[in-house]
Amino acid sequence: MQTHMRFLPRPLAAAVLLLCLAPVAFFAAEPAPARTAVTAADLLKIRQLGAVALSPDGRQIVYTVKTIVEKPGKPGEYAYQTHLWLAAADGGVEPRQLTQGEAAASAPQWSPDGRRVAFVRNVGEKPQIWILPLADGGEAFALTQLETGAANPRWSPDGRSIAFTSSLTATDVRKALAKAPAASPQPGWPSERANRAAGDTADWFDKTKDAVKPAATTDGSRQEQREWLAQNEADGNPRLITRLAFLGESDLEPQLHFDNLCVIEAHEGAKPVALTPGFRRAQEPAWAPDGQSIAFTTEPDAEHDPDREEESVIESVRPDGTGRTRLLALTGQKLSAPQFSPDGKTLAFLAQDVVKDPGYAQVRVGFKPLAPGATAWLAESFDRSAANLRWSADGQHAYFTAASNGGFPLYRLAPRPGAQAERLTDCDTGVGAFDVSRERLAYVLTQPTDPYEVGAADLLAHSPRVLTSHNSAWLAGRNLSAPERRSLTRPDGTALDVWLIKPAHFDPAKKYPLLVEIHGGPSAMWGPGEATMWHEFQFFAARGYAIAFCNPRGSGGYGHAFERANFQNWGPGPGGDVLAAADLAAREPWVDASRQVVTGGSYGGYLTAWLVTQDHRFKAAAAVRGVYDLATFFGEGNAWRLVPYHFGGYPWQKNIRAILEANSSTTFVDQITTPLLIKHGDTDFRTGIVQSEMLYKALKVLGKPVEYARYPRATHELSRSGEPHQRLDRLVRFEEFFRRFIGEN
Repeated sequence: MQTHMRFLPRPLAAAVLLLCLAPVAFFAAEPAPARTAVTAADLLKIRQLGAVALSPDGRQIVYTVKTIVEKPGKPGEYAYQTHLWLAAADGGVEPRQLTQGEAAASAPQWSPDGRRVAFVRNVGEKPQIWILPLADGGEAFALTQLETGAANPRWSPDGRSIAFTSSLTATDVRKALAKAPAASPQPGWPSERANRAAGDTADWFDKTKDAVKPAATTDGSRQEQREWLAQNEADGNPRLITRLAFLGESDLEPQLHFDNLCVIEAHEGAKPVALTPGFRRAQEPAWAPDGQSIAFTTEPDAEHDPDREEESVIESVRPDGTGRTRLLALTGQKLSAPQFSPDGKTLAFLAQDVVKDPGYAQVRVGFKPLAPGATAWLAESFDRSAANLRWSADGQHAYFTAASNGGFPLYRLAPRPGAQAERLTDCDTGVGAFDVSRERLAYVLTQPTDPYEVGAADLLAHSPRVLTSHNSAWLAGRNLSAPERRSLTRPDGTALDVWLIKPAHFDPAKKYPLLVEIHGGPSAMWGPGEATMWHEFQFFAARGYAIAFCNPRGSGGYGHAFERANFQNWGPGPGGDVLAAADLAAREPWVDASRQVVTGGSYGGYLTAWLVTQDHRFKAAAAVRGVYDLATFFGEGNAWRLVPYHFGGYPWQKNIRAILEANSSTTFVDQITTPLLIKHGDTDFRTGIVQSEMLYKALKVLGKPVEYARYPRATHELSRSGEPHQRLDRLVRFEEFFRRFIGEN
């Protein structure tokens, strides 16, 4: 069975209802105020909603709202605040804010009796678990106060305890293991330092007063020299790098961290109990319905460096830390999101092949009956990547979302071999965070007219209703433009989805410049159900641009074969798809084909630069946080595994090097004639920074029109969660740059 959700924002739905019920008026009504265009500053009004949690009785919904607020006494400076809100699932009561202050609140979880909410609050340097008593009133209190922090709270079925994870350094792990003398104080994998043994110096990272340290001098014995060097390393001067995955998002990460699973009684003054001390990570805790065990994901063994291990397994442990057991391991698979069925007889999970088809394999839904001897199976027929797995309260279905054809529909799947996934919502909207109760779904909804609201429906997504107006209230006065879906087929038979967005104040008698937008990824997907680009699209539509975007080969949401079609082909294939989409848009009578500009971020930044080396139709281009020299990307980006995954090898292999160079825009930089704006964040370690400098310097040496915008403190996430002032700057800077070369409308 398949249905399609369609929604009206609350103010609009109310207006329609009043119009239907009102008596006929025999006098002229005052004209409605004219709708205004979306502005760059409207970015500051957008409320981002997430982390939906339904109360056990299905009557209330706790969710998070992230807002941008002006700093007190500092006009023009802004900060983010994230708080918990409460909504009635039937819409009978207006939503209200539950938490206040500057500290962010996230990850809400209802207690089984529905009287309390556990959540994570970022106070100080480390996040901690807090409890908010809703039924009895009163202030929230901190349940944990750990130096290593606490996250991912999960209530026990009886509501007496909470399982959570805490992130430990190797030093923290050794301290924990000191309480278990039988355990080894060193990792089980070989030392990453040539001709050195693990633990051959004191742990100088241990700064406690009672830590005994040996002699450490510059001119003593070899051991004393080693101790002196180790002391410097612990002080971060220098930061010694020996691990493979040493790049974080915004800085170096010389030390490994290990998530430990803990349990704490849910009352003030309780002390946590560590369940999984050691050099293996324990993540994604899930209680068994009988409360006798907690499932989690972890590395297959303690003999391999986690930086070099991509497979994961599902294990369980008792709440007292005993009885650690392996529940499931599938060769070559990364397992995640373990979820016990309500009767405790079946384990649902997600699985992705990381050995035979790394970088392209779809994320499958799987089931493992927990009866002795029963085998697991995967939903192989569902050719999309699943996420956000949840059981229905009756255990008859597992619900999940998956990017598909421009939207993020909600699906459900019966736990039996050969069952087919049912799509419950359409591909013109997006379901973000969601939850399931016995009779109701609750979710965050993205629509072309509204990026984020909370909605509810029955278990088949029938009778949907929007419960909030966090964005629709202010959007009611804005003139918006919705994407229009088109399709085209390339000469090689590749079918593409293309979307066109008309200028907000569209006049069919006029012609408008064309802005071609390219998504990141490369396996990302755009469409009407994707929220992160909502404001950018509306801003440029309001500024009088026709906008075109597509999902070129390599995009997710269209199945494995389509996604793998960019193997060893990041440039020509996807680039040809984007140009074909631009051609389709340029044939519209309201598009001025002589005034085209292009931009994209991350992989989209890569493809923007690639296109202007191969094609000269664009009057200007903005390449954003991209990769431009793939061999260099392997060395400087923390997403470097895309090189072996998508190109089949490494830069030192001559045949692979030739392919990387043939797909790098720096190889053809002398062919660029398009005025180019390059944008990058100073601390963007996902793609790395050097390549943007290489591209800029080459163009300057060649005397080409180029500018380079570098944003201090900015990471790869600048456009989504960066400093609000910088997010505004990038939008206005792009538009100003484009207008220099295409003129005003």
